[in-house]
Amino acid sequence: MNYTRALLTRWSRRDRLAVLIIAITVAFLVGATLLVSAASTQSAAVAEGASNSMVVHQYPSSEIAQQNATENDLVFPLTTIRYNGANHTVVGVPANAPSELSALSVSWRRATIPAPPDTGIRGAVSTPTHQRVRTNSGTRVSVQVVPYVTDDSIFPHAWYVANPSTVRTYGETGALVVQTTASSGQGQRLSQTGTVTPSLSAYFLRGMGEVLRALTAATIAASVLILVVLYNITKMCVRDRIQSIAVIRSTGGTARRLVGIFSLRSGLLALLGCGLGFAIGVAAIRAVVKIAIHLGVTFSLDPSITPAVLRIVLPMLCCLVGTAILAGASAAWSTVTRPPAQLNHDNRHPSVTRTEQESWMGVCVLPRLLSWRAVIPTATTLTVFALIVLLSGSLAGVLAPLATASTGTVTEPGAPYPMASRIDTQYATALRDQGLNASPEIIAVQVADGKPYLARGANYSDFAAVSNARLVDGHPPRSSREAVIGRDLSRTINITIGDTVLVGGSTSPAFTQVRVVGVYRAPGIQDDQLIVPLETAHTVSTKPGTVQFIRTAGGTPRTERGQSGTSEAEKIVISNVAAPQAVGVDQQLTVTVGVQNIGTSERTRTISMSLGEKTHHKSVTLQSGERTTVRMNASVSHPGNYSLSVGPHSQPITVYRKPPLVLPITPSKAPPGANLGVNVRTSTEKNVSNAKVTIGNITAPTDDRGQAIIPLPTTPGTYELTARKGARTKTTRILISPDVSRHLVADIDITPNEGNVDTKPEAAIQVANPWGRDMNRNVSLVTPLETQSRIGTVPAYGVKNVPATLNETDSSKQYPPGRYIAKVVSNGTVLATDTYDVTGNVRVRSALAQNTDYSSGSGLGQAVEVVFGNFKLLIAGMMVLAGLTTIGSTTATFAQEVHARRRAIGIHRATGATRWQLLKVLLWDVVRVSIPASLIAILCAVGIVSAMSLGGMLTVFGIRLTVMTEPFLILGTIVGAFVLSCLSVSVAVLPFLLTDPTALQAERRTRSLPKKPTSRGLLSRTSSIFVVGMVLASAFGIVQADRTIDKGKDGNE
Repeated sequence: MNYTRALLTRWSRRDRLAVLIIAITVAFLVGATLLVSAASTQSAAVAEGASNSMVVHQYPSSEIAQQNATENDLVFPLTTIRYNGANHTVVGVPANAPSELSALSVSWRRATIPAPPDTGIRGAVSTPTHQRVRTNSGTRVSVQVVPYVTDDSIFPHAWYVANPSTVRTYGETGALVVQTTASSGQGQRLSQTGTVTPSLSAYFLRGMGEVLRALTAATIAASVLILVVLYNITKMCVRDRIQSIAVIRSTGGTARRLVGIFSLRSGLLALLGCGLGFAIGVAAIRAVVKIAIHLGVTFSLDPSITPAVLRIVLPMLCCLVGTAILAGASAAWSTVTRPPAQLNHDNRHPSVTRTEQESWMGVCVLPRLLSWRAVIPTATTLTVFALIVLLSGSLAGVLAPLATASTGTVTEPGAPYPMASRIDTQYATALRDQGLNASPEIIAVQVADGKPYLARGANYSDFAAVSNARLVDGHPPRSSREAVIGRDLSRTINITIGDTVLVGGSTSPAFTQVRVVGVYRAPGIQDDQLIVPLETAHTVSTKPGTVQFIRTAGGTPRTERGQSGTSEAEKIVISNVAAPQAVGVDQQLTVTVGVQNIGTSERTRTISMSLGEKTHHKSVTLQSGERTTVRMNASVSHPGNYSLSVGPHSQPITVYRKPPLVLPITPSKAPPGANLGVNVRTSTEKNVSNAKVTIGNITAPTDDRGQAIIPLPTTPGTYELTARKGARTKTTRILISPDVSRHLVADIDITPNEGNVDTKPEAAIQVANPWGRDMNRNVSLVTPLETQSRIGTVPAYGVKNVPATLNETDSSKQYPPGRYIAKVVSNGTVLATDTYDVTGNVRVRSALAQNTDYSSGSGLGQAVEVVFGNFKLLIAGMMVLAGLTTIGSTTATFAQEVHARRRAIGIHRATGATRWQLLKVLLWDVVRVSIPASLIAILCAVGIVSAMSLGGMLTVFGIRLTVMTEPFLILGTIVGAFVLSCLSVSVAVLPFLLTDPTALQAERRTRSLPKKPTSRGLLSRTSSIFVVGMVLASAFGIVQADRTIDKGKDGNE
């Protein structure tokens, strides 16, 4: 056997220990890679079908936009107009724009581009109308607005659409450029600038890129550890074989060949360690997953070997092997390049103790056996340990608020993750009725200028109540065009107050613009989000009235099934009752009853109606969730006041023998000398013919329609207008003035006038034109939550019925409990009003119990567990492997120093020192070395983490990890470093304490072949110490993670 083979293949126990250390380090990296790859695969499955996207850029003017656009891009100029006291965006659609971007359309939303009308602009109106607006240039213009053809659009429904020339006339404020050629492959290049929409696929791609960047940093740290380990192992190997090296050099062996042999030797050790670590990493991570699942711990990933994993792992392992070769060459170079004569006279006779001339301070401070040279390699390995502790503590601090039990999330049952959930916004009302804080929310992932981040649709006051957020600058959003941003996200994407941000859809091809008006602070991940109004989020995500989840705080909601307080017999509930307030004797009274089945199966219920002494019954059968209207008839033979009762609803009914007269829709003001049409009816809405209408000394009769045409006095003043039919009269007052113009008059009657959030009341609007000429007007029904407009001509003396429904299904908002005033408005004049009361809803309370799931923690916290599993378990696992790798590398460092002082240890043993006495001396030396090494490690770790933070390497999926430098964490890291150092030196010195002292005194030892171990069971003892070290090293990290998470549960940052 030649010396090359002997040096390469004859390995000692410490070489096998080095292989084990490398294997543990590689297992850590392989396990992390498997988890990242599995998360990426699951994320890709979530984003499946959403790879096609467009990229939207915003510019200050259309000229600049045109300069940056290609021939295939679409340029849309923008302006702002002011109408009804609010600003509205107008987008100019060029003539060459396609009607639909079919490649981006999805089943729930088509990517249409609304075409502008030939004249005027297009907007969110139900019928064509004229609006007087103030343009961006300051002028007031009257413009015709026509309705959208479809609700689907890439633009928000609240935006107006016009020709580019119209936008320039109004005063341009900016421009948008839409690149429509982005796809799953090309989109990655295009998304380096601009906002991607739909962004789900790009979000996960970019986020995983940031994770891989962090994994690259971990690979560099592992390379440093392997460099330290193999440098020290090779150094000891060279020292053991110094005699053989001298013989080889004397007989013609070259230094270059020897350096190559030791480099190759280190490479072989690393290669074997990498192979073993790869197998351990794969087996360990799969075993952890199976055990976690068996114990009931949430862990949804399926880590397995895939081509994607190999594309990451193989270059990583090659990097580690290359580092090992470099370490071997560096360790051997200084020794084998010396002349053979110097190798033969290598001085290996260090003194046993320090000289007596040393000062007392030197005896106390300077190590007795170890060398100060150990400080630098020790600090290097402890720096990696401190880095892992700081990063794990920061990660726990970010994720802790997501797992706090003081908050919870209400989602749709069976939803795989909260963002796939769809529930009714009004469930929040039922939760607030229970005394809880509730925030209906939508998550819309974003990619802007190549950076992924989170946007959240929510009412800011609700969000702040459940997130412990507080504004530190600016004000909350006051309209759908405004937003607030978390302070950490503001730094990450360089957005601050006053900036305009494009917000795209996660899975919907749509976008909108918001202006940042405030900056807030919140614990953990909540600080890394853009909060937009819920109305704005609906334009790029779910339909109005629907959210992804509702976050709660202040207690546990009563959402358990079967606790809604509704019995089986009451699963069909009466939602509303509508009936007239007056009726004639023996006149048929029609009562309309709204019913709904809130149960989970078909139900039958008998509806009972009582009026006076009579009770009427009607049976109704409904499927689960079905609703219908039941009509019941009754009559009364005697006049008087009665009570109508249907289920829990009741109202008074007045029965007349001869109903009184009324003068509906009669103007209170009129110009002098005009002819006025007066309608006379009874309170039961019957027209009264042959009645006499009198004003001043003028009298006119009513016709068969109950209308009289009467000329008004020419003298200004206040007059009484009286209608008379037999003994019945009705009088009202009219002001005659030349300053009064002719306008329409109206009446509105909402039935029912009381309902719940699901009731759709009918508004019966009568618009009358009491004048002698036709009038063309725009008439609108205005409530606090919606506006419905009609335009048309009312003929002279005519009455036009305009039916309308409040709280329609496609309305942007439902009516929460409260009192609302509905107004009939024409050209800015209020013609009539009526009130509508919304009460609590048994359906909402019951549906909340039956159709939702509740779990503690936030929606994002659940999403993290869906993608990554139980993150406390992951952090604990990382700390265990960190402890193992740190013990291994620190052991190699101290082993090299102890090996260099082996003769001194042998002399101490030969002169009577016990093993325990020597171990105490070495431990005190370790303390002396570890103090400066730990301080250096902490400073270096903090500096490296801060530099990584500044370089964006600690930002993953738009979430910035804040460097935690709490005193407890720093002190704990130092203590952990001391423990690791003591364990390491114990492992390193153990073979020398168990070896015979005379063997340590041997002047010349040829170690071409490894000697037989001097003590049996040494490897098993060393392995036992490694196990103990693993537990102790990870204990601190687990305790710190638990402490941070418990601290997050109390709402602290």
